[in-house]
Amino acid sequence: MAAAPQIPRAGGLWGRSTRPVVLGALGLMAFIAFESFAVTTALPVVAADLSAERWYSLAFAATATTGLVGMTVGGRWADLRGPAAPLLWGGLTFLSGIALCVLAPGMGVFVLGRLLQGLGGGIDSVVLYVVIARFVPGELRTRMFGLLTAAWLLPAAVGPLVTGLLVELVHWRAVFALALAGAAVSLARLFGVARTAAPGGAGGRVPDARCVWAAAAAVAVLGLHLAGQRPPPWLGVWTLASVAAVALTAARLLPGGTMRARAGIPRLVALRGLLGGATAATDVYLPLYLQYERGYSPAAAGAVVAVGALGWALGAWLQGRPGTEERGAAVLRGAAPLVACGPVLAAAFVCGLVPVAVVIAGCVLMGVGMGIAYPQVTASVLTLSPPERQGEHSSGLQISESLGASVLMAVTGAVLTASALSGYPYAYAVVTGVALLALALTWAPRPEGSRGAGRPARR
Repeated sequence: MAAAPQIPRAGGLWGRSTRPVVLGALGLMAFIAFESFAVTTALPVVAADLSAERWYSLAFAATATTGLVGMTVGGRWADLRGPAAPLLWGGLTFLSGIALCVLAPGMGVFVLGRLLQGLGGGIDSVVLYVVIARFVPGELRTRMFGLLTAAWLLPAAVGPLVTGLLVELVHWRAVFALALAGAAVSLARLFGVARTAAPGGAGGRVPDARCVWAAAAAVAVLGLHLAGQRPPPWLGVWTLASVAAVALTAARLLPGGTMRARAGIPRLVALRGLLGGATAATDVYLPLYLQYERGYSPAAAGAVVAVGALGWALGAWLQGRPGTEERGAAVLRGAAPLVACGPVLAAAFVCGLVPVAVVIAGCVLMGVGMGIAYPQVTASVLTLSPPERQGEHSSGLQISESLGASVLMAVTGAVLTASALSGYPYAYAVVTGVALLALALTWAPRPEGSRGAGRPARR
């Protein structure tokens, strides 16, 4: 059994004891978010500058593939050894990856940097949750995760603009250099806190079988990204085979009962994947439709989705209000319908039933729902988790979201490709179905006293 978490009990979220954790976590999340949004704008320029346009999709997908391995390793490592060691080595790997992107003489080195970014970032994204669990009191965690949600908002709003200016006025390498400097400072601050934490369990190492399944999941996700480039009928065959492979590996990586949405932690982990997938697919394909089918400029199409960040901000603020911690189930039941507004109104829009103003309102409502749901789901899982399994369950949350988004975007992408980009109503029908499934999970009955901790790596 792990030592008791070292949680200060006085001073509030911005008290003297918790302030270093809050500042370090917010800084790290903000610069990770900046890099995530910036790469979307900078990558076409990178590919052209390095004369390697054919590597574009692999360079974009690289972090998602190795991130699955990092999330798996990071969670178990933190449970066994405490958060300091994985935070340090994950951070060094992440920073090394960004440094390679800054210095890359060719696309091969750039992709290697992206792969290292994904591995190190996957480790640290999970360990960050463990640090919060160890140093932030339970009654303050929903507010803490609300702040982390808000840390994505500024990069989402200004990241593409700042990136564009840096690329035009300086160089695309300056974008990654900025992310490198900011992340290094934030990681140093967090490591200073994490190394004072009590060790994890009784020692040991990450099980080899779990690492193998994580690597298999990474390959399956890569297959999903490549499936969209195949012509019919191989597009459908490859997509179905990859989805089946993802489901097989997910059943071994997620908490026991997740695939059946068993009450407690497994259902919360499944809910995170469904909500994250529905939101990501809604946001990814709406700008594509606006540009290709409605003739919007890239800036105008992006603005339609970016305004949803205002909803995230409002949702995070509402979730951070006192009293929400004690009303977890009711909060999620209210948030899930808001999330569903995004894909439902997007489907109505692509069918010509509503004007663009309505779909903008849908994006805002979806953002409000996500701003409320994410902190609540994460805080609830950490509350239900015993200290020695907080890393495992934090890993499960992030793996579920990553896999959910990858699978849903691959399936909807296959629908669009098979229909020569005229199948937006069908694609958004699929996304709407996923959002409604998430809504149903929030209203599913919960057995009295069920904690749902789940067994590791079983269905």
